[in-house]
Amino acid sequence: MHIIHVTHRVWPVVGGSEHYVFELARRQVLDGHSVMILATEADALEALWAVRGRMVAGDAPTEREGVSLVRLPLRHLPLGEVTFPALRRLMWLLSHISPQLALPLTRYVPWVPALSECLAVLPADLYFAWNLTLEGLTAAVAREAGRRRVPWLALPLLHLARPAFYTMPHQLRLLRGATRILPQTETERRYLLDCGFDPEHMSVLSPGVENVPPAGVDGQRFRARHGITAPLVATFGALGYDKGTLHLLEAARRLWNAGIPLELALVGMADRAVIEAVARLPGAWSCWCHLLGQVPDGEKWDALAASDIVVLPSRTESFGIVFLEAWLLKKAVIGARAGALVDVVSDGEDGLLVSFGDVAGLAEGIRTLLAEPERAMCLGARGYLKVQEQFTWERQYARLREIVAQGMTESKL
Repeated sequence: MHIIHVTHRVWPVVGGSEHYVFELARRQVLDGHSVMILATEADALEALWAVRGRMVAGDAPTEREGVSLVRLPLRHLPLGEVTFPALRRLMWLLSHISPQLALPLTRYVPWVPALSECLAVLPADLYFAWNLTLEGLTAAVAREAGRRRVPWLALPLLHLARPAFYTMPHQLRLLRGATRILPQTETERRYLLDCGFDPEHMSVLSPGVENVPPAGVDGQRFRARHGITAPLVATFGALGYDKGTLHLLEAARRLWNAGIPLELALVGMADRAVIEAVARLPGAWSCWCHLLGQVPDGEKWDALAASDIVVLPSRTESFGIVFLEAWLLKKAVIGARAGALVDVVSDGEDGLLVSFGDVAGLAEGIRTLLAEPERAMCLGARGYLKVQEQFTWERQYARLREIVAQGMTESKL
């Protein structure tokens, strides 16, 4: 088949959904399909709405492991930093008056004029539409799939801890047109059921990891490179308020103030608030906080291996692949009791959960696991078993094959 995935960003951009879409696409290539990912030229998320946002370099590869990568140019509203948030609020208002009023504005979320043109000329037997919060992409797929009478699968990636701009009535209306909807978790599926979606047209499909870590992972190498000698607490991904990074920093400050030795690794792109918070750390503490920015995949795995605890106290996760990666190395994890994370981490069984923003609870969780290494090892070992039983790519991709076969059959009825 000719398969097209439509998403907002693609490799070499690093992120959970970016990794997810590519892993499915490359396996489809191995199955003999012709697979293309259509994405925007955005590197930083800000580039989706603001001219100043960082774009992928013009010489970035256009093929990887047999998957064709197409990055389409973005256009921006004037003063996008101001007008884009205003547009989203207007769409929220119009959508709740009548979904039909908001639909014409989806072309600006994001504004990718060439997308519809590409979809109209590219051969396609099956579409995948990713990330409903950027519903302009899903709308373009829905239009072209309807015109051609080609099946399309939706992976909405709902962030249900903050649903306002992920579940607007016009977004859900777009979703209802999909041949099949693939929520990542049971929480996401139950939410859609409560919205009146047909359970027969939904199948849970979660991200995964390989069943063994990459070859050559070396935690000691990471510790030596960064001069880390104390127990290490690490977080990965975008770093900002909604990701709980500021709460993690404050929890670390409390533990340092109590004389508890630990070092903190912040791995990923940090927003201004995080950069400023790290800069304000007293000199005695600043050497214990490693703000590393985006790192190569190999160094990320070394950081995971070096960690004693992996923490992601975020309220904006639609899944949280980093927990699977940490468990693959049998690491203890702490997450926020928010959104999809409650479906991934079983509190007290394979990790700990704290309420988003609960700095005291987060500090206590870290303190407890550092003080009780046997408990931390037990949680990590149970997480490892969960990965092997539920979340390997082999298991998840086999499930996708079944879903695609069923969707293709349904489209011909």
